[in-house]
Amino acid sequence: MSEWGWRIDTTGWQSVARTDARRARRTPTILVLLSITIITSIGYSIAYTYVGPSELTFMGFLDGITTLLSFIIPAIGLLLGYKSVAHARNTGSILLALSFPQSRAGLIIGTVVSRWALLVGAISAGLTLSGAIAAILYGTNGIVAYPLAILMTLLYSAAFIGIGVGISTLTTSERWITLSTFGSYFLLVIIWDGLTTAMLLILHRFNFNILASPPDWTLLFQLLSPESSYNLLLRSSVGIDVAGEYVANTAPTYIGWWIAVGVLIIWTSLPVIFGFYRFQTADL
Repeated sequence: MSEWGWRIDTTGWQSVARTDARRARRTPTILVLLSITIITSIGYSIAYTYVGPSELTFMGFLDGITTLLSFIIPAIGLLLGYKSVAHARNTGSILLALSFPQSRAGLIIGTVVSRWALLVGAISAGLTLSGAIAAILYGTNGIVAYPLAILMTLLYSAAFIGIGVGISTLTTSERWITLSTFGSYFLLVIIWDGLTTAMLLILHRFNFNILASPPDWTLLFQLLSPESSYNLLLRSSVGIDVAGEYVANTAPTYIGWWIAVGVLIIWTSLPVIFGFYRFQTADL
């Protein structure tokens, strides 16, 4: 039991997490999503032989696999979460679940934990196996930083689980949920950088010269996307050649890895919190 504005009863979240994880492991769609994560990671460790540069290195493999996963993990995370609560409401099983000693907050927290735990298992297994294959094929130079890359990837995945479950708590309309899920992916992964550029050009009356030396606020705005924050964390912790604009000499000193961590935590928690307050008063 905790108090934060309202009294939030988190009773039963552990039970919900265990039950949801068991059910999810028996769901073919979820098993396919988790398998895609593992197969993609292992497949790239072999494919890098053919798509990589002439000099194949472990760090080159790490750069490529994290770039690939930066597009795949958001889709997997959103799809794992986007119907997790809404489906239970539509089928009426949520009423049975809440008849046990567990609260609505406990239901949401348990769902987030279980879905993220499943994705954590898939990512960890995939990256561990692919890393072992890459070490054999391409050498071990840079492998010491590999556990940090896995950790940053797990933190990145949590953001999209939070967004997916948050969407699922807002409504029972499958059309709205589907549009919101695909819209979230399109906005946060595909067009965020382009949106930043468009805003900058509009504010400066389409003076394209501003793109050569953009103001500091554009870097901060770009960093608000989970993908940009993930790239900055990879650059800061592992040394992968991404997010160079954030570590250049001209970058503002107030932009650092700590902001990237904060952004990912916010994307993980804020959609869930907002969805909870809507779900708390919803007619089930």
